[in-house]
Amino acid sequence: MIELYKAILILGATGSGKTPFGIQLETQHLWGRDWHHFDFGENLRKVTSKKGNEFLSKEEISLIENSLKTNSLLEDKDFPVAEKILKKFLTEKNIDPVLDVVILNGLPRHIGQAEALDKIMDIRAVIYFSAPPSILLERIKSNVGGDRTERTDDSLEEINKKLDIFKTQTLPLLDYYKNLDRNILEVEVDEDTIPLYIIQSLQTMKGIL
Repeated sequence: MIELYKAILILGATGSGKTPFGIQLETQHLWGRDWHHFDFGENLRKVTSKKGNEFLSKEEISLIENSLKTNSLLEDKDFPVAEKILKKFLTEKNIDPVLDVVILNGLPRHIGQAEALDKIMDIRAVIYFSAPPSILLERIKSNVGGDRTERTDDSLEEINKKLDIFKTQTLPLLDYYKNLDRNILEVEVDEDTIPLYIIQSLQTMKGIL
């Protein structure tokens, strides 16, 4: 029997603070566990830098480059590419499927990916960062999480496209995991919400795993 890796999924539209939260949570050893932040978007950008991408074919790298350029999601048929990147992360971090927890950020992005990911990861809980577009735009503009300094995809047109994709393709994941009886925690973020505030609220919620 294949041992599934324990995980939580962070859901939220662009600018909601997923990456700063994942980075901060990784350092906290919350509930006595080791946490490992898997930022799928960051990993996609890394493999297009022509360094450390030897495990992918030229066609797969081209696929990723096009996905980043067009702000589009990998389709169901392309999941093997995402799986390669995730498994490389799991191996390099030497993650223990019993003791450790993976923080999934950016994967899955739609139900097709979620169904495929169920064969690898045991997603125990979903933390949903909720905010209206006006708040998200302010957060991106002020770079409240400090993670957007080198981002080149934050034009208003690109942000609006990402928000539309999130609403139509990613947000349905909430119902998907609710139907699987997973713990769902909704966190309302505002212009200056920082990761530590959210982590502090999790201290007494060990049961979500």
